[in-house]
Amino acid sequence: MSLTKEALQHIEESHKTGTEAANGDALLVGSGFELIDLEKYRDLRRRFRGTFKTQGLEAFTGYLAERAAANTPVFIDRERMAAKCYLDIGIQDAPGHCEHSAILNLPETPEFEAFHRANGSTFDQDGIVELLEDWGHLMEFANSKGESLEYRTVLHAFRNVSIDDLTSIDSEKQEHSSQVGVMNKVTVKHSERLPATITWRFSPYEGLMKRELSMRVATITKGGPSFRLRAMALEAVEKDIAEEFSNEIVADLDNCECLLGIFNP
Repeated sequence: MSLTKEALQHIEESHKTGTEAANGDALLVGSGFELIDLEKYRDLRRRFRGTFKTQGLEAFTGYLAERAAANTPVFIDRERMAAKCYLDIGIQDAPGHCEHSAILNLPETPEFEAFHRANGSTFDQDGIVELLEDWGHLMEFANSKGESLEYRTVLHAFRNVSIDDLTSIDSEKQEHSSQVGVMNKVTVKHSERLPATITWRFSPYEGLMKRELSMRVATITKGGPSFRLRAMALEAVEKDIAEEFSNEIVADLDNCECLLGIFNP
């Protein structure tokens, strides 16, 4: 008795459909031998999976302190103020699936965001007054002589700043030429009441210590009084902040292996 090609294919498909695979965790079904995962039909998962995301340093280290096995690697990205851990990473000779992770992305505080917005910006009188009204409680002021200035004095000075424009004509005659020059000297009245530096004091990230960050104040007289702010040694301060961030994680997770860098499984 001979069988047609179609009959043989039907027998083969019937035999394969419903065949167990992956040690009973899956089935081969249908004409296309689709692999069906049976985990959702069982009482329990085969293994723990999930991702814990947080913006809190204490929440991140607390989660790992309770769940991470000894020497579990924690990868710290100081440039982005972030950290990540795969709790089921396993070891090199017995690697895990990296399906259980904890992720920390530490955001800037509103104060640090305001500092960054002010850095490099030019403010007119109304703008600088609004900045001081919003964030002046974080600031200390000093004039060009290094003398401390009170907040109310500085605020009053910015509100009432005015410009004197002094013009003089200088004429010089020579035997074969004549030169006439006009010199404009623009000065700001009561400049000693205006700050040359503004020092902010705040915590740049939640969970990290307060720091002092300074700005220079430049007065621009062209087109009316305006003021440009520029942060002093900001890169060095941000490097110190990143180092403090990583040190906090290392101190709180002494049972883990803390590494600087990024790992992609």
